[in-house]
Amino acid sequence: MINLLLAGFAGILTGLSFNFAFFSFLVWFSLLPFIYVINKTTSRQTTFCAIIFGLAYYLTAIFWIGNVTKLGLVLLAGYLCLYAVIFSQFARYFLRKNFAIITIAALWVLFEFIKENIWCGFGWANLGYSQYKNLYLIQPADLFGVKLISFFIVMVNVLIWELVSKRKFLLRKVIFVALILLISISYSFLRLNNLKETSSINLSLIQPNIPQELKWEESSQPDIIEKLGNLASKTGEGSLVIFPEASWPLMLCDLDTSILSDFVRSIKRDILIGAITSEKDNFYNAALLFERAGELQGIYRKVRLVPFGEYVPLRKFFTFVSVINSIGDTSRGAELKVFSYQNKKFCVLICFEDIFPLFVTNYAKRAQFLVNITNDAWFGGEPEASQHAGIMVFRAIENRISIARCANTGISGWVSYKGEMHSLKLDNEEVSVDGALNFNLPLNEKRSLYNKWKDVFVLFCALLLGLALISRKNNG
Repeated sequence: MINLLLAGFAGILTGLSFNFAFFSFLVWFSLLPFIYVINKTTSRQTTFCAIIFGLAYYLTAIFWIGNVTKLGLVLLAGYLCLYAVIFSQFARYFLRKNFAIITIAALWVLFEFIKENIWCGFGWANLGYSQYKNLYLIQPADLFGVKLISFFIVMVNVLIWELVSKRKFLLRKVIFVALILLISISYSFLRLNNLKETSSINLSLIQPNIPQELKWEESSQPDIIEKLGNLASKTGEGSLVIFPEASWPLMLCDLDTSILSDFVRSIKRDILIGAITSEKDNFYNAALLFERAGELQGIYRKVRLVPFGEYVPLRKFFTFVSVINSIGDTSRGAELKVFSYQNKKFCVLICFEDIFPLFVTNYAKRAQFLVNITNDAWFGGEPEASQHAGIMVFRAIENRISIARCANTGISGWVSYKGEMHSLKLDNEEVSVDGALNFNLPLNEKRSLYNKWKDVFVLFCALLLGLALISRKNNG
């Protein structure tokens, strides 16, 4: 029983590090009870403890999914537990060998990558994201991505466990880990001081804060359009005005944009706006760019859809399951779209498309800045809003590209290519507020090593683990 309690305690501490910025330090030692349990228990006992750890971890970190679907939260947490179980079984082996501070960290990174990319993919609450406000540590993400920060975190946890469990001072390992962290901090200072702005662009964000239950009520549509127009009047006429995901309250059937074009002409602004389109019996979550005369300049249809929120995976086997949104199954967009505004190229990420590092690198290669439009109203505000915005910090650093973020309810603002976050605030509140934010987005033309080589660090971790296994087998 004590081992189950320790595993659960480790999961709760780890989950809490994502829910409050002032708790982000917990993750640097929160895995200790779980590592202790893995090392002490039998394989079967470890499995049960890993299930408890996984449930505690994810139910604490992403409990807000329950505001939309409690069954979905339980099923997702149960699925994510599988990674904790498999990790724990491999970790049992490596903990008993030399160089555990390296191999366990590499193992964790490998499973984060698999979890993020297999099937539908779910990279939320990967350990590194907890450190999004620690700018003087996380800049090496432009070399090897957020998973390098996860590697550091696990490495420190394992080192502390070895110091405690072996009850002696392991000088070489302490120096090794301290040196790596010192290099990371030094690199961060160097990059923050040396990165230079090459140009900028005028943008404006609109956060309308429309309650989710009113967005598709026919009686509310005139009031919503009026509010969008009033907020747009607070923006600069020379900027691109960005509205959130699905903020236009009328469906665009067969891309009939006549009413929307009239709206654009009335506010006399160039706009980028999220809308639902119906095209040949398919529904799309889209972003549309209009110039101020009301002419449609381009459209991007969302490519990475939210499982069960916008579509049902393996639909032919789950015909009885309905999606959460009020429209029905959404179709996947076919291609990336590069927009142009004032001779600057940009791409749009809709909603949770920004949580996939490899997906975002493809957009950042082709653009001078990125725009993320989203609607976090589904999830009841914090901590989901900060977690989502924090993920964008890493996308900006990884690619060295600035990102503007526009939310219906959530956190609207922008992140520089250095990872510096600026948000719309009213009376010191930034989530459930409505307003407009005008700013110059600084641009950096030179992309990062990570943008070029992507997750090569994960390959390095896999090779390292393979060599460790082969070495032990030959020595045995």
